[in-house]
Amino acid sequence: MSNTDALSVEVGMISSPHPHAPMHVKTLEVLSEVTAIHVCGVADEDTDALGEGATKVQSVTTSVDELLARPEVGAVVVCVRNDLCPDILNAAVEAGKPVLFEKPGALTAADLRAVAERAEARGLTMSTFFQNRWNPAMRDAVEICRSGALGKIMAAEARMVTSQVRYRNPGHWLFRKDTAGTGILSWLGCHYLDLLCHFLDDRVVEVAALVGQQNPEQIEVEDTACLVLRFSSGVLGTLHAGYHLIGSAAGYSGAAYDTFIGFRGTDGYLRLPREMDGFTVHSLAPGWEGKGKQDRVFEPAQSPAYGGVSGEEFLREFLRAARGGEPGPAPIDAAVHVLEIIEAAIESSDTGRTVRIG
Repeated sequence: MSNTDALSVEVGMISSPHPHAPMHVKTLEVLSEVTAIHVCGVADEDTDALGEGATKVQSVTTSVDELLARPEVGAVVVCVRNDLCPDILNAAVEAGKPVLFEKPGALTAADLRAVAERAEARGLTMSTFFQNRWNPAMRDAVEICRSGALGKIMAAEARMVTSQVRYRNPGHWLFRKDTAGTGILSWLGCHYLDLLCHFLDDRVVEVAALVGQQNPEQIEVEDTACLVLRFSSGVLGTLHAGYHLIGSAAGYSGAAYDTFIGFRGTDGYLRLPREMDGFTVHSLAPGWEGKGKQDRVFEPAQSPAYGGVSGEEFLREFLRAARGGEPGPAPIDAAVHVLEIIEAAIESSDTGRTVRIG
């Protein structure tokens, strides 16, 4: 498909049992650019349930090699357990297929970095589902943060708190080290680590952390994490993450959340509350005089897609990038760095020392 062709593509969907898999199928189903879906179920995935109600599903298999060998498949969505993901990504690279994969993409940063290097050598797009970047309020806030409106940014703060383990099936693979690697940090905290880096257009170089298992259920990974971060620019940041809220619906599609992200600089501050449908900014920087504190509210258009219309736009941007071999809306390198931060946090908690990255 050349860069001058209209965007039209058949997409492969490789899935193991995963909370987000049915949601991604819905997104593919509503995108007009996706003309067909080819499903591959691994690790006992129920492919009938996964494709239920999807009119675009044209083939179903349990063989990754069979799906990747299809010449009509122009891009692949991978939504599998963390331990399964690197081998599937490597197979996709070998087959010359661009991939959008569920975070974090691996148990270790080294495993995902190796995939990134192979994909780069082949000129293939590898992107991850850090789709909060495409939230309209988030995109506007990022632009303001990077514009200099806050002056020299001194500190950043993030919070990702959600429903307790008891609402999420304590026996789920997400709570085992051999299949998930880590807990709240790799499942949900990862989004906010990525957003901190994305807002600042910067990387974390030093981490101090404490993590623990505070829920009464016996799980193998952390359900609570408190991180202090130093960025290469000198900005100091924090992340508090945990499975802590009561009164949530069971499962993963209706979970309760208490989230926040904020940045404070010499000329102003910006804060996004938990709803992610708006933010507050107050700046004294040139060009902002007299505007005072502003509350910006967004009313995103609704869609059955995962993440609504912004979720559609995120996946559409991946397909566009894949056509030209461009990095994509959340490049694999961002996921590698998030895993580096998480590994440093676990090491810091285990050793009682601050850990440097790179």
